Amino acid sequence: MKIRTLLVDDEDLARAALRRELEPSADIEIVDEAVNGVEAIEKIGELRPDLVLLDIEMPGFDGFEVVQHLSDPPVIVFVTAYDEYAVRAFEANAVDYLLKPVQPERLERALARVRQRMPPRETDPVSRVKDVARERSGPLRRLAARRGKRIVIVPLREVIRVEIEDKLVFAVTAADRLLVEKTIGELETLLAPSGFLRISRGELVNLETIKELVPWFSGTWRVKLTNGEERDVSRERARQLREAMGIE
Repeated sequence: MKIRTLLVDDEDLARAALRRELEPSADIEIVDEAVNGVEAIEKIGELRPDLVLLDIEMPGFDGFEVVQHLSDPPVIVFVTAYDEYAVRAFEANAVDYLLKPVQPERLERALARVRQRMPPRETDPVSRVKDVARERSGPLRRLAARRGKRIVIVPLREVIRVEIEDKLVFAVTAADRLLVEKTIGELETLLAPSGFLRISRGELVNLETIKELVPWFSGTWRVKLTNGEERDVSRERARQLREAMGIE
């Protein structure tokens, strides 16, 4: 079985070196390369690789932020010039952590660990990497979303709310409405540490954008937001909202 592999590094020489070192491994198939975190997220979503050799310090999103944005991450091996991330990477349950310049024997040991995890990927402990990486990295600060065919990086402080429409999920800012390739349930978990609360079955709001809470009908509430909108809060979510806003 071929292990479909994506190389992610902002340095051309680093990617070329990895490609050369991987050539003797007959079961490794390099499907593409990415030069930054945003491109990595896009290509992982499109290509669904089995393995990603992922640099940590990159423009846009760093390696840990890339993992945070993956709903179903592949096997991850971090590759970096800095040893200060080693503990954090292993705590994130990455398969391995390689220091540049990568030595052939060290790379082979990492690949041996990768092979032990194949298949099936869904029962692999590395599937937890996104959760642990989020815990170790702290609250998410930015969100990857789509504007047409492009992926854009949106600071979470600019996201007013998240909503479902026709089974698609959108992030709403004061000036835009962007497609997010995650379920509302995934975003509820991902964004809770960043101050987002689910107010109904199909909507999350950024608590920092709430200007006013208005009692409504039959135990429901409405919230007035900084962009002038008013949104309904379900009866089931009203108590959580009041607690989050410090209201008895």
